[in-house]
Amino acid sequence: MFSYWLAVIRRGAVFFAMMAAPLGVFMAGVLIWEDPSVWADALLQGAFASLVAGAVIAVVGATSSTWQAARAASRHGLTLSAEAVGLPCTAEIRVPIRPGTTAYQLTDSALYALKQLPAPEIDKVTEFTHGRLTLICRKSLSLPVRFHISITTDRDTATVTMDARPTATWKRHDDGASWSVLKAFEPHVSKAVHDEGGGTSTT
Repeated sequence: MFSYWLAVIRRGAVFFAMMAAPLGVFMAGVLIWEDPSVWADALLQGAFASLVAGAVIAVVGATSSTWQAARAASRHGLTLSAEAVGLPCTAEIRVPIRPGTTAYQLTDSALYALKQLPAPEIDKVTEFTHGRLTLICRKSLSLPVRFHISITTDRDTATVTMDARPTATWKRHDDGASWSVLKAFEPHVSKAVHDEGGGTSTT
């Protein structure tokens, strides 16, 4: 968990600094307004106030995010790691398949396998076509996550690409929700494709 906490601090450093900067500017402005002759000291005090405020915001923000992410990971039987900070969360596997196995068959098997899981719970299937599957998961997560699978076949091999990200595409951080969905779903997708294709995963 500590590695995740540090990763949040590093990733959000600029954001935390931007939030704290107005406080320092305000403080320096008040001091200079009261006594213009102390402008140099006022700027130093303002800068120091920004640093302290930034540190407090960073610690509180990172701790809150870590707690949320740890809860999400625990619900899905996972151990939280620093990689949960980055978005989007992706994975790719290659599976040998029998000749004639279609991407639709593999997609259907993956969907069936994921529907059997108690968590993450699938709220909605927004896309289910030949080699493409998109799901929305909300329950047991801090915010909704879009999980997408793309399957292509080439002679005797199927390539499965998985992608998990917040449904709100502007978000750059989701307290490990997307990572939890990917890590919880990935082994079941892999097994479903392997069983349907009749091969052994090569990645």
